[in-house]
Amino acid sequence: MSAAGSRREEAIPHAVSDLSILIFNPDLPIFPGGIGIEFLNTTNLAARAARVGLVSMAHDAGALLKARELAARKVSLYLWKNPALEGKANPAGALPPGGVSRFRAGLHRWISDLYLRLRALPFRPADGLVSDLVFRNLSPALSRALTEHAWNVFVVVQSTYAPVIDCIPEQPFSVLVMHDIRSVVYERRAETAAGWRERRRMLSQARRCFELERKYARRYDLVVAVSDHDAEWIRRNYQPRKVTTARLPLDRHYFAPDPARHEVPNRIVFTGLMNHPPNVDAVQYFARQVFPLVRQTVPEAEFYIVGRNPGPEVIRLGDLPGVRVTGEVPDTRPYLAEAAVVVVPLRFGSGARYKILEAWSMGRCVVSTTVGAEGLWHQDGVHLAIADGAEKLAATVARALRDAAFRDSLRKSGRELVAAAHDPERIAEDLYREYLEGVLEASGRQGPMRVVLDLRWMLPGRAGGLENEARALVRELLELDRHNRYTLILPARCRYDFDLRSAPNMRVVSRDSAGSFLAEVAWRAGRIAHGALRLEDSETPEVRALRLLRSLDSEIVYSLPGYIHPELYPLRHVLKVPDIQHEFLPQFFSAEALDERRRLYGESVRIADHICTGSEFTRRTLMERLGVAPEKISTVPLAADPIFRQAGNEANDAAVWRAYGVARGTYLFFPAHTWRHKNHLAAIEALRILRDRHSLTPGLVCTGGAREAQPLIEQRVDAVGLRNSVRFLGYCPGEHLPALYRGAAGLVFPSLFEGFGMPVLEAMSCGCPVVCSNSTSLPEVAGEAALLVDPADPEALAGAIRRLLTEAELRDDLIRRGLAQARRFSWRRHALGTVAALYRVHQKIYTGTTR
Repeated sequence: MSAAGSRREEAIPHAVSDLSILIFNPDLPIFPGGIGIEFLNTTNLAARAARVGLVSMAHDAGALLKARELAARKVSLYLWKNPALEGKANPAGALPPGGVSRFRAGLHRWISDLYLRLRALPFRPADGLVSDLVFRNLSPALSRALTEHAWNVFVVVQSTYAPVIDCIPEQPFSVLVMHDIRSVVYERRAETAAGWRERRRMLSQARRCFELERKYARRYDLVVAVSDHDAEWIRRNYQPRKVTTARLPLDRHYFAPDPARHEVPNRIVFTGLMNHPPNVDAVQYFARQVFPLVRQTVPEAEFYIVGRNPGPEVIRLGDLPGVRVTGEVPDTRPYLAEAAVVVVPLRFGSGARYKILEAWSMGRCVVSTTVGAEGLWHQDGVHLAIADGAEKLAATVARALRDAAFRDSLRKSGRELVAAAHDPERIAEDLYREYLEGVLEASGRQGPMRVVLDLRWMLPGRAGGLENEARALVRELLELDRHNRYTLILPARCRYDFDLRSAPNMRVVSRDSAGSFLAEVAWRAGRIAHGALRLEDSETPEVRALRLLRSLDSEIVYSLPGYIHPELYPLRHVLKVPDIQHEFLPQFFSAEALDERRRLYGESVRIADHICTGSEFTRRTLMERLGVAPEKISTVPLAADPIFRQAGNEANDAAVWRAYGVARGTYLFFPAHTWRHKNHLAAIEALRILRDRHSLTPGLVCTGGAREAQPLIEQRVDAVGLRNSVRFLGYCPGEHLPALYRGAAGLVFPSLFEGFGMPVLEAMSCGCPVVCSNSTSLPEVAGEAALLVDPADPEALAGAIRRLLTEAELRDDLIRRGLAQARRFSWRRHALGTVAALYRVHQKIYTGTTR
């Protein structure tokens, strides 16, 4: 961390309760190994944060084995595993094994190469093509990570993968870790290029990388460099929002001097990943141009090239006198322990060289070029020796081999510097504090909420009272909230149901529109074409799903029907649960429907950051039956639509009554789809009792769609001879319902289960007296303004209806009490309660995890 960061005050206000960090690093951090830096940072952050997650790749069984160490240190792993590890088919783009002619194989390679070149146009770096395919592989793991936990810090390691931020939902605080500056690497490679063609290619890549890095350095909230030199360069050329330095951490206990091994006279060692271009150039340069000059002075000198994945050009160096190429070794420490001199002859690169820290920590003498030592705080001649140019570098290496006192002074100072400036615990603590302060700053500047209202199910006549609730909520938000931003996912046929012309903070998206359909067709055609040509396809369903979430430009979803649509899982969620009837009345559901409801509702309740219910009854049942924590649930009572009122237009009411062939005061009203739990059979039995025992023959008018109980209800009506008394009007437009309430002698609502019971509230608002069940949420809604009966007792129901029809004083009292009770419910209060729940989750996005 920079000097300013290390001097930061110890005490930080803990407005953030849980710092949760998700790291996107396709290179699996392993220790010891080439990504040991990130292993130390990741595991030490995991020791401090509430949660650290890692999205990465395991290419072989060895990587999976080493990943266990990360898991053992409290890192939550979200890994892509090479399909070959599980015996799966070849990945997309691979030719089938055997039986392929040389011509077909060559044609496939030519097509693939041309395709990749076209994809690189016009200005993308070559690395960008690889990052697309990496993101394709990692997108399922990333989506799972975003779904399972709420993260307030999102870290991307290496600028090559910086565009990931454009493909996922916006995160509270984003960090880009730049181990090097790719544009600088390519620019320096151009300076060492052998010919003008290679130089031009490298300069072209440098320009492309510069544009990409500059763009994304400004997109992230924080850029982390590994050296003050890189941080200043980034600050000057890319102008990011904020840049800081996190020095390379080194485990001095692992890379410690080995008293059992002794320095081998005249041995020169270079360590590093040998397919990394700066390393390849460095060993070729040293072996061919510098080392022969060293041997002129020190004929017995030997040069060891130690590192995995050497290419043919490196392997051939082993044919030179005194040069040995080891390839991959189990442990580099023995080679370092026996080195008289460790050389770092890099001619291009960026960032800081970890190999120097390893050598210093093991008490080795280091000779480096200026580029090789760049990024590390050091003094030439004190901590290491700097030399540029083949002759000067050779002379310095030869001096170090011959002069023991010179070697000793350098290696002692180098180890002391590692202890002072590269302690992993101190670096991780500073990095953690940097992230914590960043989240606090983001919390202070958070803007309006960005909310998705998922109403894709809102087809007229299909969702019953839930549709009315959704429409009422949107209408209230249109009046109340011009600050927060809302995206309404609506069916295409309903996209113009709301007048949004004066609401710039609201927009509509239709997943079933013609445009969406054509986009789906084009995507599927592309998938088929890629498969037919055996080309790598980066636009998989998982990638497309993440891009969809990004296009919604939202952070929170409000889902009304009791479950969350799976494509929205990775966002934060406020879930409205109407009821969990299936847990109480499983016999009313088929086995398949019951399994589906339990899966969808259970998963949605688990994922939800907060839950809203319409009644205290539903709140209690969620706690008792599903074990939901009380603080995770808010009761937000519903209300009747303003169209439901006692005084209506008499002419309009009369027109509605004529249209449906009913006369005022002669019928009982039962508005409900014919689901089994609505208990229509009890109402019919009560009508039979009224006729047979009390000579009362009121009609029964039922509205709502025909559902699974309809045939049984019809049979019972015919069996008791009430065909002339019971009418099923089917789905009626909402604007007709108030008149039907006002014309009724009373509401009959013997439902066996209700999460709220909207018809009771609508009836009371219209001055219609109510007879309803005394179970579930209905007593809570009705209060003392209705006759409550056991829904399993038709005798009691018939008795209550008889009183309603024959006792005028009771009827008037119920109407008066009903109107007063209805006034206790308000859509404005409902909307405000809903916004409060959304705001609660919005705050937790910045101040701590919510799942």
